[in-house]
Amino acid sequence: MPPAVSLVLPAFNEVENLEDAVAQARGPLQDIDPAWELVIVDDGSDDGTGALADRIALADPHVRVVHHAENRGKGVALRSGVAAARAPVVAYTDADLPFDMEALGRAHARLVETGADLVAGLRTNREQYSLRRRVLSGTYNALFRALLGVPLDDVGFALKVMRRETFERADLQSDGGFIDAELMAWAHRSGLYIERVGVEFTPRVRGTSTMAEPASVAGILRDLMLFRLGRLRPRRAALPRETPA
Repeated sequence: MPPAVSLVLPAFNEVENLEDAVAQARGPLQDIDPAWELVIVDDGSDDGTGALADRIALADPHVRVVHHAENRGKGVALRSGVAAARAPVVAYTDADLPFDMEALGRAHARLVETGADLVAGLRTNREQYSLRRRVLSGTYNALFRALLGVPLDDVGFALKVMRRETFERADLQSDGGFIDAELMAWAHRSGLYIERVGVEFTPRVRGTSTMAEPASVAGILRDLMLFRLGRLRPRRAALPRETPA
């Protein structure tokens, strides 16, 4: 039977977290749909993430892998993953275990019960971030609301569950981390029904995050301004197929 839900998991140099992320996702996905699917997108990792993803997929027929030969960015990885996914409902999150995966079940239930087009996670404990991360997050969300006129908060958190046609209609352009906010802005401007679900985030304990690095922050702000001006365009194409490591 085809899956009813697909979880897309972009991963860049997440060899320390990937196995746990897949293991923690299995139970909630099984509760949603016994034919669940998980699509790992190895985004040009050079730490063994791709080989590990292939081993996981060989051992579990629910898991499939898409490989990028080079690092192409979170936005491209998401587009590749959704293109490869087969279910009518698509979810995505990051591979660094940013929350207890039971939230997937709650978000999917909210989607079904309310008839929403999109359910997005909303962190309930952001005070646990470092001062630097709180300042960056607060500034980014304030800029997002002021420049785009979209009254939403915590737009960058990586828990989204939606009907597949929502993602396809959005025609998202960002190659990088702005894609989360781009999706939320597009959905709001299009009059879609957005639901939020409270999630307690868990800080990264293994591996290194690249999202708060100066280059990543600059890229997100650049895409925000280009989106505001109506000039945001993808620089890299998605790969809508599985490729060998």
